Amino acid sequence: MNFNSFSFLLLFLPVALSGFYLLRQMERLRWSIFWLIGVSLFFYGAWDLTLTCVLVGSVLTNYALGRFFSSNRFNKINSKKVLCLGVIYNLGVLIFFKYCGLYGGIQPQVFTSVFQPSVFIPIAVSFFVFQQIIYLVEIWQGKLEEKSFLDYFLYVAFFPQLLNGPIIRPNEFFPQLEGKKFLKVHADRFAAGLTIFSCGLFKKIILADGIARYSNSAFDAVAQGAVLSFEEAWSGALSFSLQIYFDFSGYSDMAIGLGCLFGIRLPVNFESPYKASSFIEFWRRWHISLSRFVRDYIYIPLGGNYKGLLNQTGSIFIIMLVGGIWHGTGYTFIVWGGLHGICLAINHFWRQLRKWKDYYSSEEKNFVSEVVGRIITFSTVVVLWVFFRAENLDIALSIIQSLFGFHTSPEVDFNNIKINEDRLWFLIIIVWFAPNMREIMSKYYKNEGFSATQYSLEEGRCWYHWHPSTWWAAFTAILFIMSLLEVTQSRPFIYFQF
Repeated sequence: MNFNSFSFLLLFLPVALSGFYLLRQMERLRWSIFWLIGVSLFFYGAWDLTLTCVLVGSVLTNYALGRFFSSNRFNKINSKKVLCLGVIYNLGVLIFFKYCGLYGGIQPQVFTSVFQPSVFIPIAVSFFVFQQIIYLVEIWQGKLEEKSFLDYFLYVAFFPQLLNGPIIRPNEFFPQLEGKKFLKVHADRFAAGLTIFSCGLFKKIILADGIARYSNSAFDAVAQGAVLSFEEAWSGALSFSLQIYFDFSGYSDMAIGLGCLFGIRLPVNFESPYKASSFIEFWRRWHISLSRFVRDYIYIPLGGNYKGLLNQTGSIFIIMLVGGIWHGTGYTFIVWGGLHGICLAINHFWRQLRKWKDYYSSEEKNFVSEVVGRIITFSTVVVLWVFFRAENLDIALSIIQSLFGFHTSPEVDFNNIKINEDRLWFLIIIVWFAPNMREIMSKYYKNEGFSATQYSLEEGRCWYHWHPSTWWAAFTAILFIMSLLEVTQSRPFIYFQF
């Protein structure tokens, strides 16, 4: 069941909301949580009933480990050994289902634009494994007290964030279930949730799926032996870059909007990464919660930037290489991850060099350098997305050659590639200059402690700032209706195949 499907929008979501708000009006906290767990299991079971047993088994095992750590009956050394076993168990579940091909599972060797939900892929295994590792580590460190089983089950299985994140920290989730504030119905919050969800749905169905046919025509032509012209290659690469941007941005907004509808605030997971002026900043804005997890639980334990530039460079490269393999074991994913690791290492080295030369200050930003950095970062990311999208290295290298003009250009319209320059420029302007959802919903995020980055919110209200009004209600309705009319043409989310 996809967020962008009639069954979800017109059946599952209304039923889930109706039951939840009925129980909230009756002030039945435990039953409200139990209801959310039930609908979440139903949602996940609609993908694959057997894997629901895997989810439940994982929840039971990790909750038992959490109780072991909070019992204080064992010394720190023994509990650390148990923590290591718990982490190994969780990673074992991930590897068993994601990489071993068991239970009919497949680990993507190539990107496919025709992914069908009926093809079994262990959806959400990575995300509920990572989230439970965080829980075990924090309760072992004493940062977290033992939670009730229902609260913990909801923390792991809450359906808006279950499939592709965000990966929620315990201190971002559990305080929201305390006392009676979870039972209070806020009309403004519900209105904000509808707006955020509708914007995400529009991004996915109208923008991402709308540009997909232009990227598919270019990559499919090369797969059939065609050689692209300079314009065709850039059209295909830019189209896919914009497709995956609005696809994941749309999912992230829909997840936050759904959480808002059920009275649970989820952290921002995507914040205008194409506005980044460096690769470091790009990865702080793309899949923010996963980047935080990698930083805190892989990068820092490897030494981070405390053991010298050489160790930092090696750690970054290893992490990005593993990130590529996480997406798929095909050579294209490995090359994509490795090249991003090299770009990040160069970025860190350049920053360190400028600090040594007293040219760089993190508190000062030069307009020209920001613009140049944004253009270079965006162009490089677009080129690297070719490896991510291509079905094999031969296709990727052929398109890369066309991007840099190394191929002899074919005659005009020879390949019958669909190009829509107006649409491309329109979407590029959006990703570069339009306010993102956190900026639009500043009334919702301000002073709530869930801002995704260190950037402070501007005081006052701009014309684009959301607030409950007739105008915003009409705008939200228009976005939702436009999206609903195109649902039958919509595709599954790209990240579902990973």
